[in-house]
Amino acid sequence: RNLKESIRDGVDYVGNFLEKLAPLRSELQPRLYHDPDGLRKLIRNELESLRVKLSPYVDEAHREVGKHLEELRYRLRPFTEELLDQVSLKARELRRHLMPSREVTAQLLEGADEVQRFAAGYAEKMAFHADQVKDIFRPYADRLVTEIHRHVEELHRNVAPHAPASPEKLNQYVQELSAKLTQNARDLHQKIQSNLEQLKGKLSLRQPPAPAERAAEALAREAQRRVEEFRRDTHRQIRAFARALDQETEEMRLKLLS
Repeated sequence: RNLKESIRDGVDYVGNFLEKLAPLRSELQPRLYHDPDGLRKLIRNELESLRVKLSPYVDEAHREVGKHLEELRYRLRPFTEELLDQVSLKARELRRHLMPSREVTAQLLEGADEVQRFAAGYAEKMAFHADQVKDIFRPYADRLVTEIHRHVEELHRNVAPHAPASPEKLNQYVQELSAKLTQNARDLHQKIQSNLEQLKGKLSLRQPPAPAERAAEALAREAQRRVEEFRRDTHRQIRAFARALDQETEEMRLKLLS
């Protein structure tokens, strides 16, 4: 028994209320003059009875709409958590790939030419691994958008029997929610790609320091710092996406129950 079925009881009650007022029609004008307070009290009491009658169904609507919106957040939350985990994992892999081996460190002691060759190869290595990470994140973005569409459609079906909004309004609200979440997901993907491009650029512009014996250590330390910046900034953006998801669904709840 959903809200729209249950509220028929309230409609019947309104009908009964109007029937009660019908006999007063001929008396309404005189009574309005002679006993306006009594008439107002009668109407106020009947409206309060109507409010009490409908209150359980309104509460039920609030619970059902809130429950299904929470389910939407719950179903999408694993994707943001997985993204956070993947960013941390790929950052660790990048740091490991960019750590010079002992053999490379020993070669750098042979002179400035070796340092220059190492620096050039280091930038190429960084670009290669950063591009690999970009390719890994593309399917995540596509899957997130697909899941948003699927779960928002499911929300639409589940909320329709309970939302006080008209079918037209409900459809409009659902489309707006889907569009906002989809755009947020695509924006997040672009930010991650941009972060990786910036990481490549920052490391490729790094000049090898002197003296040569400290070149590998200094470049590796700089790489560690830049990769950590990438991880931190990307985590912040993913968490902002998660907060926006909560905000958009809360706004949806208020619209549906207004």
